[in-house]
Amino acid sequence: MRLSRWLCLIASSGLFGYASAAKVTDVRTLDERRLTITIRDSEIVYQDDGKGPTALQGHESVGEDTVRRFGKPLDVVLGTKGTSFTVKSATDPNYRREVNPVKVYRRSKVNGTTGKWPEPEYAMEHVLYLEFAEPLKSGNSYEVSLDEATQADKLVHTFKFDVKSSVSEALHVNIIGYNPNHGVIKSADLYAWIGDGGAIDYSAYAGRDVNIVNAKTGRTQKVGTVKDWKKSGADLGGWNITKSDVWTCDFTGFNTPGRYRLYVDGIGCSPEFELSDEIYRAPYRTSLLGFFYMRIGAEPNVSPKPRQPRLIPGKAPADFKVIRTSYGPWHPDWKKKGGDQWDNKDWSMYAEPGNPTNPNAYGGHSDALDWDRHMGHISIIWDLLLPYILTNGNLKDDNLGIPESFNDIPDLIDEAQYEVDFWLRLRDGKGGYACGLNNPDKDHKLMYQAAAKPVMAWANAANCAMMAEAYRIANRPALVAKYRDEAVAAWNFANEQDLDVSFQVGDSVVRGRDLKQMAAAFLFSITGDKKYEAVVADESVLKSGERELDKKDAHYQLYGTAGYLHVWKHNVRPIGNVTLANRMLEALQAESEQKHFLPMESRPSRRSSDESYGWFQSRQEVQRLAILHAFTDKADVKEKALKAMLLEADYGLGRNPMNMVQMTGLGRRAVEDIYTSGRNDGYPGVHPGHTPYMNAEPWGEGYMFDPKWYASKGYPSWDQWPHGEALWRARYCFANNEFTPQQTMRGKMCLLAYLYGIREKSR
Repeated sequence: MRLSRWLCLIASSGLFGYASAAKVTDVRTLDERRLTITIRDSEIVYQDDGKGPTALQGHESVGEDTVRRFGKPLDVVLGTKGTSFTVKSATDPNYRREVNPVKVYRRSKVNGTTGKWPEPEYAMEHVLYLEFAEPLKSGNSYEVSLDEATQADKLVHTFKFDVKSSVSEALHVNIIGYNPNHGVIKSADLYAWIGDGGAIDYSAYAGRDVNIVNAKTGRTQKVGTVKDWKKSGADLGGWNITKSDVWTCDFTGFNTPGRYRLYVDGIGCSPEFELSDEIYRAPYRTSLLGFFYMRIGAEPNVSPKPRQPRLIPGKAPADFKVIRTSYGPWHPDWKKKGGDQWDNKDWSMYAEPGNPTNPNAYGGHSDALDWDRHMGHISIIWDLLLPYILTNGNLKDDNLGIPESFNDIPDLIDEAQYEVDFWLRLRDGKGGYACGLNNPDKDHKLMYQAAAKPVMAWANAANCAMMAEAYRIANRPALVAKYRDEAVAAWNFANEQDLDVSFQVGDSVVRGRDLKQMAAAFLFSITGDKKYEAVVADESVLKSGERELDKKDAHYQLYGTAGYLHVWKHNVRPIGNVTLANRMLEALQAESEQKHFLPMESRPSRRSSDESYGWFQSRQEVQRLAILHAFTDKADVKEKALKAMLLEADYGLGRNPMNMVQMTGLGRRAVEDIYTSGRNDGYPGVHPGHTPYMNAEPWGEGYMFDPKWYASKGYPSWDQWPHGEALWRARYCFANNEFTPQQTMRGKMCLLAYLYGIREKSR
């Protein structure tokens, strides 16, 4: 008996343990010829007790992080030699004797860092892929042994290969689940990238049955076949997201509620998922909570606690104040100074004479983990309210866990109102509407308010008009009147000024006249005043023959268009320009064909998100599809729009290369430990509902600014990896896994809310 085998038997018997060795965390089959072994050299233990001077401070909550090392790290040389591993089985004739893999492949990735600048300690995770000449047989049990020279803590592991219960990372599904009533698509993909082994060729599996097994009863049935889809290639943003050819394992015709796993003979099964009418409620709720945890000013009376301090002038902290200034994006010094001026904490030289303060400058949602709030953020209002309006109020949930829950107003509206009210508080003392607030000083005692600008009056008019329309649908007449009056006051103050002044919202440019059109559409719905309907037509880009309602760097008219179509299709009021309304639908359809339907049919990932927003690959921008689906009368177009939205939602909910939900706090495979709030707050983990950028390009040097810092420590070289795996579990790399409500959250919020809002009960 070899020494390594003898040591394996001692270790498995419990007589001897490798406590000071790399930790084997998972052993499973990838398919009938491949076994995966996951090994960690170490892990990061974060301080999360809510104590110390940085507790509850968001990204400033850097506690006493430590590295828990498991002894000697994996020997990556011996760990990739076939002679370091054997597999045997008492029941599979091909493995009666110990068999070595014919090849061992590896991938290694940083799995966390401390917060120590400039060079932190870090943890590593390795996945080894053992490839065998003879296939494993479903229904048989096996034993894999590792040579002690690999320095793994446990050297003998047993596993059973059963295609109905052995979860394979090669099968990619929506791990939250599917609505059984969505008969246009229920999707799953087959592909695998295995580090320096590249992509696996699963072409021989095309035509095999795709089966479903009831997780409770064990009953199985065929629901489809494996089909060729696309070769490896460019995807959203031009990135190669999968780095692999892709095969589909769809089960569109299956519609029985319950908990299931998909499986394919020779591959294994997917993680469990659910078929339920209410399947989008949990994603919708988690996404909404993500916005709540971006609030500034929330009381710390919930668990987990929202970020602090509250930054309410004269109250929290008691000596906190906001000084009004003449400075802002249109000041001649703004661009001369360079950098992000919202991050510039000292605007004292631009303070108005006498240093007047605004005691009402509080609230709103923060820009990721900064504290500034500027005009580019207002789009979160629109994407919170849009699904409520498109579904004509079919998002009534008032119990999602925000402070306003159970106040008889849908929580979606409450969350939008928190932002609307903030902007109304940013007056300049002369009736004008300010452009935002900068970041506070290091002691959280002082902020500055940017100058007012007429275009922000148009913004407030649009925000308040849409808010009033939501309250009209919710049958709250007093609140309709309040926000209608605020919209009209802002409209009148704008007084035809700044119509061609523009600013950036996400990756789009919105002009004063786009905001005017949007306000007009919703004011027409609320008041019935024909002068507002005339403005919708006068300001429409379609009048000049333009076909794009959202044209990057030019104009942004999706929401005004949605408002006018809503009046027409929901019979709020008779409209006087049916020709314009039909042209709006034609433009939405034509734009959807180019920006959603064609990409969905050409991308390996089958994603449908707008290419214009592809830099941060986790963004999900399909608002146009929701509007088209809500209002088109063409059954085939409605079906296509729904299919595109479902495929995009599936991707973010698990049908992606990492087999994870691309949002914190949702399910067993959610994103963890990203650059977000909820650190060192006395509650495990980070706050829910936040979607990381997944950016792999450098914004500077060092582990906070450059994702390549992480990539350089991994294996193989980053240029060989799928771009869909551009996420490192690291709390301090804002360049990779920070987020913003207006970039990575609002589109997803609209998508998940809309899919939840159009649910139907199973018959």
